[in-house]
Amino acid sequence: MDFNTLMELRRHLAIQHHEPGRIRIKFSLKLLADPRAQTLWNEKDSRTQPSWVRNTKVNMFTRNVIIEYDPQVVQPEKLHEALVTEDEARLSELAAEF
Repeated sequence: MDFNTLMELRRHLAIQHHEPGRIRIKFSLKLLADPRAQTLWNEKDSRTQPSWVRNTKVNMFTRNVIIEYDPQVVQPEKLHEALVTEDEARLSELAAEF
């Protein structure tokens, strides 16, 4: 999964459930209309995935993305904030920490 693209498209996302090490995200149908979204479905492309991401699963039918990550590397609160913030400067700060 291309994590950078996921962050760029975060306005189409809603966090469904989050526990340290695992986050489930629901995406809107509008996400599918964005040409950049195609890179999100390349689940096994580890070149575009940060090293702290352990696994990703995409379910197109339920419109869910599950990301399993290392909570020792990325603080769950900061990942959550990165996915919901509308402040681009804050997102840049958080991304630098990841």
